[in-house]
Amino acid sequence: CRQELKSLTKIIHCADLHLDSPMETHMTEEQASTRNTEIIHSFLRLTEYAAKNDVRAVILAGDMFDGERVKIRTIDEIIDAVRRTPNVDYLYLAGNHDDTTYAFADHDIPTNLKLFSKEWATYEYDGVAISGIEICEANAHSLYLNIPHKNGVINIVTLHGQVGSSSDVDEINLSLLKNKGINYLALGHIHTYSEQPLDSEGVYCYSGCLEGRGFDECGPKGFVLLTVESGHLEHEFVPFSCRQLHRIPVDISGLTKNSEIGQKMKVAAQGIPSEDMVEFLLSGGVDPTANLAVSYLQNLVKRDFFFVKVKDQTHLAINPEDYKHDISLKGEFIRLVLDSDASEEDKAAIIRTGMQALMGEEITL
Repeated sequence: CRQELKSLTKIIHCADLHLDSPMETHMTEEQASTRNTEIIHSFLRLTEYAAKNDVRAVILAGDMFDGERVKIRTIDEIIDAVRRTPNVDYLYLAGNHDDTTYAFADHDIPTNLKLFSKEWATYEYDGVAISGIEICEANAHSLYLNIPHKNGVINIVTLHGQVGSSSDVDEINLSLLKNKGINYLALGHIHTYSEQPLDSEGVYCYSGCLEGRGFDECGPKGFVLLTVESGHLEHEFVPFSCRQLHRIPVDISGLTKNSEIGQKMKVAAQGIPSEDMVEFLLSGGVDPTANLAVSYLQNLVKRDFFFVKVKDQTHLAINPEDYKHDISLKGEFIRLVLDSDASEEDKAAIIRTGMQALMGEEITL
């Protein structure tokens, strides 16, 4: 009795690489250069992963670049990696940051790098049809009228934008995609992985970015691996970034010494790998006489991780009555500030700066 072989097709869905983007997290020039190189290398690692794991196609759902700031060597790296993996197709859809959609125009593009355009296009593989269109002003409304669909296969649609209830260049009208036979809607634009039901037949999914760049992109980053077998679709998120970004809240209420604050920061960050990037968010009520020096605290922990940032979000825990009869210079200064017309936020900053000056500490503005 001959057993029929089951068909198996693997697809990768990724987006928002933002290659060659400026790093705006106050990193040193050397750190920023290292990080940009790592993001490029993550894409190169992805091509190697695809080849080794028999992935048939990689969907690049927009914002591969970050505007016009694209280096020639970056384009060369991408094209060479694509050319080294000829059994994998790369389906590139331009996003709102891809101002240089024609970044490949002056290059000999490999046949396995396929570009979506402002008109619907469909690429077919064993048991899978992958369609996509670049949203622009001319098609932002009309694209929903002729969504491609192939019978008898898994239908994947690729778009870039924010899902919503209206049709615009950067907004995808989710209601107009329902009940159109879409099994998987591969999206780009949101930098965090998320997956939600589209209708009774399919789901819509943001793969998130491949690597976090700023502290608004914390948590695991990677891609989605789709497996189609005998008409059935499975998908899973695959963490893939070489570093992870973390935001660590640290409540320092009642602490008055930098040594105490620094120790609490170190305890809060226990378990985070040294190669990761960490932003400490200091919060809580702090006495005006507390010795809080952000630059010192940052230097205290900066060697523990690839990059560290300390952000002061504390507020002054101050009772005006405590200084009502204080005849010291400190008391007079605090009373003057509290009686001023400055905002509460400005009063806190003025008092803290004044206390740093009175105690002979480094003034941080």
